[in-house]
Amino acid sequence: MLVKGICSSKFFKLKEIFQDYFINKDEIGANFSIVKNKEILVNIYGGLKNNNDYWDEKTIVNTFSLSKGIYASCIALLIEQNKIDIEKKVSFYWPQFKKNKEDINVKDVLSHQSGLYRFKKKITNSDLLNFDKITTILEQQDPDHRPGEKTFYHAKTHGYLVEKLIRNITSLSLKDFFNENFSKKYNLNFNFGFNNKDFENVSDLIEENYKENENAEFNAFNNPQHNINFYNSKDWRLAGVPSMGGHGSALSIAQVYDLLANDLKSDSGKIISQNKFRNILQLSGSKIDESLKLPIKWTYSGYILRGGWMFGKNKESFGHNGWGGSLGFADPIEGLGISYVTRKINPTMAADTRAVNLIKKTYEILQN
Repeated sequence: MLVKGICSSKFFKLKEIFQDYFINKDEIGANFSIVKNKEILVNIYGGLKNNNDYWDEKTIVNTFSLSKGIYASCIALLIEQNKIDIEKKVSFYWPQFKKNKEDINVKDVLSHQSGLYRFKKKITNSDLLNFDKITTILEQQDPDHRPGEKTFYHAKTHGYLVEKLIRNITSLSLKDFFNENFSKKYNLNFNFGFNNKDFENVSDLIEENYKENENAEFNAFNNPQHNINFYNSKDWRLAGVPSMGGHGSALSIAQVYDLLANDLKSDSGKIISQNKFRNILQLSGSKIDESLKLPIKWTYSGYILRGGWMFGKNKESFGHNGWGGSLGFADPIEGLGISYVTRKINPTMAADTRAVNLIKKTYEILQN
């Protein structure tokens, strides 16, 4: 399978590693990108986006929870514009939220410490497409713990809580807000809900050996039940389900993180000023995330701080990964953004070795 795209000579070893993924059947269709201060150092892609068509420079794929890092950038912009204050109560922006939740601050939601990490009543996948229905459920639902007391990854609820804030503040859906302030401005191939042209470019997900975690109690993941065919459906793609339905290319994700990296490194002010950014990138606590059973370094802005090689070598790096293998992050020391997206689902919650191998090699090259 021929790998195509941009790869500067310095990074040619990355292209060889990426090519081997297809030779060894580790990969079916994927895209890897590195952007540094707006310069595309690497944007390589290969494989098939569906049964018949080759992956190309326009191909997009469902990135699952990587989407959370992209809409965190929308929140960062609103913070820069003084339109949202993470120290304020959620109910300041969303009055109907008050019932039994008066103490929950915006930063508690962003850092997965609000107690609203799951749906307590049975939800179907079709329900996820009804934004008003889901946000009404969350308005009426009691939290599982006091804000800040525990950390539970809000796998499916998070995006609805964040998008509702964005809608109430801007009168725009996440799809429209991101399109106006990011996609159009920076020519990004990423969306939270399809337009007609996006259906020509989308890659179908492929899943092998997935087994749902059998747990009688509703948790962050099992309500509603996972369904790969649903995630490949037209309805899912049109809806732009915020927590896990953003679709994009690795290049566009790397471009977003490149902007953020250089906002922090050089105070370039494309999305958020250096001072404000430093304030919201603070670690929210050192608690074990009780949904993931891992010591995730959540910030008060919704990004994850580096832990292990998933976000490169430098501890200042931040980003978000998605179930299945996709990830994106910013390295403000090197001043770059990196992303890997894939259609072949890794069924575990562990760091995906396909991305990590490329990231390790990237830093080895940068050091020479």
